[in-house]
Amino acid sequence: MSTPTLIGVAAFRGRYTARLIQFGEKPEILVPLLRRIWTDTFGRDTDAMAAALLARDWWSLAINPKHRRWDRQPPVPGLGYPIVTEDDTIRRGLLRENLDGALEWLYLLHLEQRRLVVYEATVHGRWLRHTAHHLDPVEDLFVTTPALDGGPEMTVYTVCGAVDEIDHVEVPSMAGYGYDTATSCTRCGSSVATDPMFGDHLVRKPWPPQQPATGDPTGSAR
Repeated sequence: MSTPTLIGVAAFRGRYTARLIQFGEKPEILVPLLRRIWTDTFGRDTDAMAAALLARDWWSLAINPKHRRWDRQPPVPGLGYPIVTEDDTIRRGLLRENLDGALEWLYLLHLEQRRLVVYEATVHGRWLRHTAHHLDPVEDLFVTTPALDGGPEMTVYTVCGAVDEIDHVEVPSMAGYGYDTATSCTRCGSSVATDPMFGDHLVRKPWPPQQPATGDPTGSAR
């Protein structure tokens, strides 16, 4: 069963350009694959990766695609299997658009930040922000990981190592669609704030905390 998915590049005020992946995948599968494509195929060149993804529609993405006898076009090395379509045009859309019901996921690259933001289609035919990921996972502010005792997933802050020490606020966005969110670590104070118009703003606080300098900072005697 196919999972129609869009992949593309974020633009200003919720706009985007994208291509179809007929057999897309959920983020747990596609995000690691895109990270590997970014590293192995494009040498961490985000612009080159985006241009290649937007050059055509796709059946599926793959790091090492093999030729199959039923393929109408040869696979693109290090990227995947392209689709032959009569209307070979780039899709241009808005995050607040009404969906036609066939799409399930939207993956948008933020080129300057080297980030990937994932949206899922809701039952109401709208895009809902799902997750955000740095293409380089070392840059992620927080990650989810299975609990050692088999319990629910834990959220771990990569700055200080805090587990589930989170303050999260979510309110309808003043942009007129989507939500503004703020997630912060109550231990180290690092945070990420998001809005649908400008994306994420990350603040990494030093860890361990820097100690204030002792004595008179001006060096004057009293």
